[in-house]
Amino acid sequence: MSAENTEGAEGTQGTERAGTSGTSGMFSKEREAAAPAGPTPAPAWIRELDMALTVYPQILLTGNVRDVFLLPEEGEGGVVAPAPDGPPTPYSLEEVIESLCRTRGYGALARQSLVDDRVLAWRLTNDPFAFPPALRRMAEEDARAEHERGERERGTGEADPDDADDGDDVEAGIARIREIMIGTVRHTGPAIGLIIPYTARLGSPRGPVAGEAARLLATVEELGHTARPVRGTGGVTPYNTLFWVVEKQEELPLEFAIGSRALRVISVPEPPHDQRRAAGRFVVERLSARRPAADGTAAAPVTRQEQDQATEALTRSSHGMGVGEILAIGRMAADRGLPLARLDEAARLYRVGVLDNPWATQAVRENILNGEAYLNAEVIGQPHAVRRTIEIFMRSAAGLTGAQSSSSPSRPRGTLFLSGPTGVGKTELAKGVAKMILGEDARPIRFDMSEFAEEHARDRLIGAPPGFVGHSAGGELTNAVRAHPMSVLLFDEIDKAHPRLFDLFLQILEDGRLTDGQGATVHFTECVLIFTSNLGVSAEVIRPKNRRGAKAAAGEGGGDGSGDGQGEAGDEKAKQGPRLNRHDKPEDVREALRVAFDTFFNDHIGRPELRNRFGDSFVAMDFIQPESVPPILDKALASVTARIKEVHGADLTVGDDPWEVLRVEATRRLDHGGRGVVTAVESALVNPLSRELFHQPLRPGEHIEVEAVDGEGDAYTVKVRRGT
Repeated sequence: MSAENTEGAEGTQGTERAGTSGTSGMFSKEREAAAPAGPTPAPAWIRELDMALTVYPQILLTGNVRDVFLLPEEGEGGVVAPAPDGPPTPYSLEEVIESLCRTRGYGALARQSLVDDRVLAWRLTNDPFAFPPALRRMAEEDARAEHERGERERGTGEADPDDADDGDDVEAGIARIREIMIGTVRHTGPAIGLIIPYTARLGSPRGPVAGEAARLLATVEELGHTARPVRGTGGVTPYNTLFWVVEKQEELPLEFAIGSRALRVISVPEPPHDQRRAAGRFVVERLSARRPAADGTAAAPVTRQEQDQATEALTRSSHGMGVGEILAIGRMAADRGLPLARLDEAARLYRVGVLDNPWATQAVRENILNGEAYLNAEVIGQPHAVRRTIEIFMRSAAGLTGAQSSSSPSRPRGTLFLSGPTGVGKTELAKGVAKMILGEDARPIRFDMSEFAEEHARDRLIGAPPGFVGHSAGGELTNAVRAHPMSVLLFDEIDKAHPRLFDLFLQILEDGRLTDGQGATVHFTECVLIFTSNLGVSAEVIRPKNRRGAKAAAGEGGGDGSGDGQGEAGDEKAKQGPRLNRHDKPEDVREALRVAFDTFFNDHIGRPELRNRFGDSFVAMDFIQPESVPPILDKALASVTARIKEVHGADLTVGDDPWEVLRVEATRRLDHGGRGVVTAVESALVNPLSRELFHQPLRPGEHIEVEAVDGEGDAYTVKVRRGT
């Protein structure tokens, strides 16, 4: 660890400013924006930082410290007092600190650089005595060592192998940092600030530090209590300030004196809506000035209305992002030649990395337009559920998901909560949705939530935290979405999951993102989430006693929204009854399922806020009725015929009489839903046919016709006629 040569420090200052501002790219040096109506006060955290310079010898900055801050151009009072006509300008955190320190009369700033393995310093004044002796001495040692190293390399043509060992001497590097801190704090003035931008690298938050690192942190605590203000340019004099920077306060070493009265902790917040709007306006104005015409001639001027619409679209789509990310979206839009009207697409591309947006294609819109007929063919006997599903995806294709609320616009593209008896087509509906949106070969990514009934199952989904077994492997859910940003996620039997897992779904449904065990953010913005459950069917249920009461119990139609559905004795809203069956009216089944849904989230797991996140995405599925048996039976027989053709190269047909026997048997098993129909085909046709083909295998090109099906239970036989 070494110190930068203080000669030419003003040039170093210019280099530092250019290097940090470079994060803003094409927007960093443009200051020709229209003047604001009046001076805008600096954000509260900057004003707090300015106040702390004269009161605290050490300052810890935590939170959104790696972002870019779009502020009015600084005036004579620095960024706290912007110029009246100053255009918005991107600042890094280091530039904010530099502006405040210069205004307060600091003579110089220094920063620990892990890249250069030294402390870089630059003057804020022309005072030749701005640097403390410790920095000057180390700069001279570094210059001498650099000169000697160059001489050796020129003489031998190769680097000294001992240099690598010296550079890796961590203990020696920490000892030098300690010496620089002591020299900085004891400097007599003008004041100097020392920035430690990666404080968490000094030790682990999970165990005690030792050696020079422990000595350094103990020294820092003592320096905080013994520091005294130094001379300045006038007014209240500041301290020689140590600036600690860390993203998460919990990542600090255990020995860090976080409770010291000499330390001021300042939280840098994520940019609120108005700051993101200002950043969006900044991007839009610069993109407007660069917009070329289609034929290469001068483009027509962009109207204020177009700019306002583009600004609002970018502001909404950048929810949860920092200002630096918004500026990066502008660079991406400029690079890809996207018009202002498609800035939300640039934000989506930046967020999830999906180059093509299937939701914006005409093919998906046509699939959804024709989706009701398509899904009714895939999922037989559920016209109500299919119609509700299509309504939800029409809203998604129109880009209006969550438009009725002020919450995050980054919610998943679609959410379905499918509730109904077993075997009615919940999983088949999820498969049909995946095919409708992603293509015929698409399948949902399925998670059987009965496998996540234990408390530690949360780690299986998002990955184990650092220090635990399996941390490097990541989570099953986060890995799947990271690999396939646009997916249909199926959470089967969600009511069987451990209650802790519902906190994850609350975050996904609200913000459209999740942080995995490694600290990386995974976005669900382009995903469709489908939850299935048979709540209210598998045991005694709370039945609606009348239509009006049922709606009130479900939190609808002017009820108080509690949705517990229980009521007191004699309550007209609901009554306890036996389990649902296919002889109940469809309206009563749907209402009972809704009451059970509300009761589960309100009372059983205590998550009414999660129930509210589902909104109107709850879809009740009906029992399969006898009139739906023929098409389900035909679909099952078509599957058997296709398998015979694939495996044996032969053709299979089923006569009218055996078809009728299968229909009667399937109807008898209809209490098991569509699975009962499939089971009937297996028992009455597939099993006896398999015995026949086992003893007399089919030949390629042969035709086999089932003429009769006889028997009952497990004793079915088939009569077949074979030919070519």
